[in-house]
Amino acid sequence: MTQTGHFHPSDNPLGGQSGLSAFFSRRWNGDVPLGQLFWWDMVVVGSIINVATTIVALLILAAKMSALLAVAVHLIPLPYNLFLYGSVLRTADMAGTPNSNAVKLSATLWIILASLL
Repeated sequence: MTQTGHFHPSDNPLGGQSGLSAFFSRRWNGDVPLGQLFWWDMVVVGSIINVATTIVALLILAAKMSALLAVAVHLIPLPYNLFLYGSVLRTADMAGTPNSNAVKLSATLWIILASLL
């Protein structure tokens, strides 16, 4: 805080990052607990996103629209899935807990299923 009572950007614990960049930065740098990253971000939110885009892709096919469009919609979450997968692997390595290998194996199975389904 400055002498005038205003907050200074350096007071931000995220180094000035906010919003979306902080979301990704915290996960990539291992600042989010492994359990939350795996169970909430990957399994719950990631799976919901994958199911939603798969349903939309199937609706596109059912409407006899372009199959290429359906494939593109189906693949939209792939970069986010790969980001989550990499973040889980990095965080598991940093955490060094006894269940790290199980989490990494589970994350690998999840990314395979998420990519195929």
